[in-house]
Amino acid sequence: MRARTLFAAGLLLLGAAAAHAQSVSIEPPSCIPQENNGLVLGTAAATPGQSVRLYFRWKDHEDFYWVAMEPEPGGRFWATPPKPEKRNDHVEIYGALVDAAGNVIARSSPNRIVPVTRDCKVQLNQKQLGVAENLTVGETSPKQEGKKVLAFLCDGVVTRVNSDGIRRADGVCRSCVIAWWQRKGVIIPAALLGTGLVVEPPGHHHHHEPSPSRP
Repeated sequence: MRARTLFAAGLLLLGAAAAHAQSVSIEPPSCIPQENNGLVLGTAAATPGQSVRLYFRWKDHEDFYWVAMEPEPGGRFWATPPKPEKRNDHVEIYGALVDAAGNVIARSSPNRIVPVTRDCKVQLNQKQLGVAENLTVGETSPKQEGKKVLAFLCDGVVTRVNSDGIRRADGVCRSCVIAWWQRKGVIIPAALLGTGLVVEPPGHHHHHEPSPSRP
């Protein structure tokens, strides 16, 4: 009887240890700035091959998107979701621990609702700012493919990952940027397009000085 009791207690301890080893939690910020990047912190006990994601969406609107949470020492993580549009007044978020195939192992609960305000102040460090300007946004539904991130600005969104895990350049936002620059009559730097091309507005012509004639 004593051996059976000890065995049962051991199983409970192992179960508790496994649950702790696969846990994730986030610290919801008090606010996210309107048309600017917020910062979400979290903790997780990730093992090799696992990663942490921040799932987000415009509150109660369609499916979630996700961005990777960046690791820091001590099991700490952080993420900067895209910039909310003016119409987006609340962002719904949760954290998740995923395996190498993108399957969710554990997630934070409950979902957190963060208000979006004009007077919210968030100071990103250089590392966080670099990530915010080069975001990879993941999708959770096939219907999100080929569309901009709902109620979030294109600014900073560079790459997308569809619901099958296929990574691609964000062609929707890139097309919007090209159209905007053309309307403004400005030459787009090739670096912004990620190509070797420079797009010029219609009617724009370079005038080159004639080369001096050789004597």
